[in-house]
Amino acid sequence: MLDYFQRSLRNKLLVVFIAIGFLPFITLLVYTIFLSESRIVDKTVVEQLERTQSVLKLINNHLTSLSKEVNFISSLDLMDDLLADDIDKRVSRLLTQKASDFNLDVKLMTVNEKGFITASSHTDNLLQKFNMQQLSSHHGKYIEGKNLYVYASIQTSFDESKELGYLVLEYNLDNLDVYLTHQESIHSYIINSKSFLTIGENLPFHLNFIKDEHSVINSEHVIVYKQISSFMQDWYIVYAVNKSVAFAFLYDFIRFMLYVSVFIFAFIIYVSIRYSKGIVKPIEELTAITNEITKTQNYSAKLDINSKDEIATLTHSFNKMIRTTSIALETLEEENRLRLKRFTQLIDIFNTIIQTKNEDECVKVSMKEISKLTGKKDLYFIQEEHDTISGKKFTEIYVSDFENDTKVYFGSIALSIENLEDKNEKDFYNSIASMIALQLDKIRLIKRTLSASNAKSAFISNMSHELRTPLNAIIGFAQYMITYEELTDDQIDTVANIEKSAQYLLEMINEILDIAKIEAGKMEAHPEVVNMVVLVQNCYDMLNPLASDKNLDFEFHYDNFTNDNYISDPKMFQQIVLNLLSNAIKFTQKGKILLELTNDNKYIYIKVKDDGIGIAHENINALFNDFTQVENVMQKTHKGTGLGLSLSKKMANILDGDIELQSDGLGLGTTVIFKIVKKI
Repeated sequence: MLDYFQRSLRNKLLVVFIAIGFLPFITLLVYTIFLSESRIVDKTVVEQLERTQSVLKLINNHLTSLSKEVNFISSLDLMDDLLADDIDKRVSRLLTQKASDFNLDVKLMTVNEKGFITASSHTDNLLQKFNMQQLSSHHGKYIEGKNLYVYASIQTSFDESKELGYLVLEYNLDNLDVYLTHQESIHSYIINSKSFLTIGENLPFHLNFIKDEHSVINSEHVIVYKQISSFMQDWYIVYAVNKSVAFAFLYDFIRFMLYVSVFIFAFIIYVSIRYSKGIVKPIEELTAITNEITKTQNYSAKLDINSKDEIATLTHSFNKMIRTTSIALETLEEENRLRLKRFTQLIDIFNTIIQTKNEDECVKVSMKEISKLTGKKDLYFIQEEHDTISGKKFTEIYVSDFENDTKVYFGSIALSIENLEDKNEKDFYNSIASMIALQLDKIRLIKRTLSASNAKSAFISNMSHELRTPLNAIIGFAQYMITYEELTDDQIDTVANIEKSAQYLLEMINEILDIAKIEAGKMEAHPEVVNMVVLVQNCYDMLNPLASDKNLDFEFHYDNFTNDNYISDPKMFQQIVLNLLSNAIKFTQKGKILLELTNDNKYIYIKVKDDGIGIAHENINALFNDFTQVENVMQKTHKGTGLGLSLSKKMANILDGDIELQSDGLGLGTTVIFKIVKKI
């Protein structure tokens, strides 16, 4: 069945037309049947809740006015008559008049402190005993059964501290029935959720009052209820609307729609069949001719135009497309053949050029390949910078000047690409020229890098032999003179300065040599089992005198360090720790230096924290570069090579570790963390 519709456009159009005709009707009918009922119910619930809220507001205002009236009457000076021994007639007349003014089923009474009714709007309960347990404050409300009691204490007008008793209003809750709706289709009543006392008509609804406000829908009614107020928290007002009344118009409309649907369906089917045939017929004719063109590959054929509608426009566009397609296919085949050939030639030339080792070979091979490609035998390369020679234009090649970061003229190839009309051909030869320039840059850069590397190696080698030997001699002679020669104090200081300067210079040379070894890959770690606490303690002991000379508080903590023995290179490890501690002591004038050894599941941490000059945030990363120092006041006092941190970081990397710098800024101290991977 599905395949039958998929193969026929006519059937598809028929189905679409019928669906388009039926869809609005079906949608409206479904909406009316299923959704409208729900929306009517929702709207009814909202309307009844709004009505309930309005009624509750009226009831609350009514009860509030009763409370105000009771408070007002209790404050009248006339109440001082209650001090008399007998029942005061003026108070009774006042209560009777006020109860009559309410025009409700109420009683007004005064109760003395002993609980007896001393005055009342109804004489039948005079001198009766009143339940005083609910009168717990100066004024308030409470409910017993179907009666609401509103009370207020009575004080004498001349002494507010003296109480004469209470004024009590007994209000029958059936009075609230006037606020309820009494209609045939809408039912309302007030009910106590615990005692099930009811005000108004009592309908057999079994409701569970689980919320302050809720709605319930059963087969016949839409019911809403809402709690009245805080002191009547067990009382709810209930509204119920007959569903048959609410849905009467909806059901009449549905019946009308069902009766009319038969005629609507018949009309839609008739129109759909007629118009689907008229649309599909010219398309079928167009399809037949198209299949014929596809089989014969005869793109010169064209279709006849027999109408003036959109089908005619489609036929005209199709004829034009056939002609354009025929021309485009021929052009595309020729261009693809040429592009593939050029692409293959370009790859071959590139593979040949990148194999050259020097500039002369690169130029010679390039000229040979270009000549082979173009078939020209008179191609040549010149180094003079000329635009034309003998009327020929040249393709210029520029290479990089790495020192000045610019492009400089290298030479020209006698290849005139300006006369080429095809832009792609020009791009092709420009790509060859660019490849030659890139290969020349590569050759020159490799040559320059090798020269710099050889010069660096020669410099380090010469410095190792030429400087370390005389420096060791100077140090030895200075130590000999201080030890064995009889020198004055000034002479001893001078010789000591000579030794100190020579030691500093030797240390600088050793750092440079270590950096060179690391970069050359000749420095390797020699791991062995070591006691980390002992290694760090040795570093602390060696530099503690320097800290003492500057009156610095130097501490070493390792309480949180476990399992002392690990695998590492002790010499390289100690050199890193000594470098970090030396920097901390050097750049701290006063305060404290803390050396801390800790570990976790993966790393061993050596933290050096000082109160020194600190580091600006923008300079932290720069300090790990070779021969780098940050400008500051301490630098004028303590000179250096700028290799300490750089060398320490490189050694830390060799030990599978790293070094991090932390500082809050200049003058705020520095924290250096040296961490290595735990190896047991």
